[in-house]
Amino acid sequence: MSSSSSSVVKNRPQHSKVYCHCHLKCVLFTCHRGPNSGRQFYRCVYNRREDDCSYFKWVDELEDPSYVTHYKLKAYEARNSKNLDSIRLTLKVLLVMVFIDITVRVYFV
Repeated sequence: MSSSSSSVVKNRPQHSKVYCHCHLKCVLFTCHRGPNSGRQFYRCVYNRREDDCSYFKWVDELEDPSYVTHYKLKAYEARNSKNLDSIRLTLKVLLVMVFIDITVRVYFV
C-alpha cells in the first residue's frame, strides 16, 4: 500500500492506546483503494523505515487481549522487576549457604 492510498485519521478515542512491538503508540490509517477501501488499520509509527517493527492490525480485528496499553506494559515490567529482585535475593542467600557449607567442611571436618 503506497502512502497515497491511506491517510491518518485523528480523534479515534476507543482504540487510542494501541501500541506496536516497539512499545510506541500506533498510528491509525484509513485505506482508500481496493476491496478494503474505508477500512481502518493501525501500524507502527516507523512504518517503511529501517527500524519498522512491522506491526499492522485492522481496527475491526482488534481484540482486547491483542494489544497492550502503556499502563499495562508498565505494570507488567514492574511485576517482572520485583520477581527478578526476589530471584536475585534467593540466589544470593543460596550462594552464601553453599559458601558456609563448604567452609565448614574444609576447616572443621
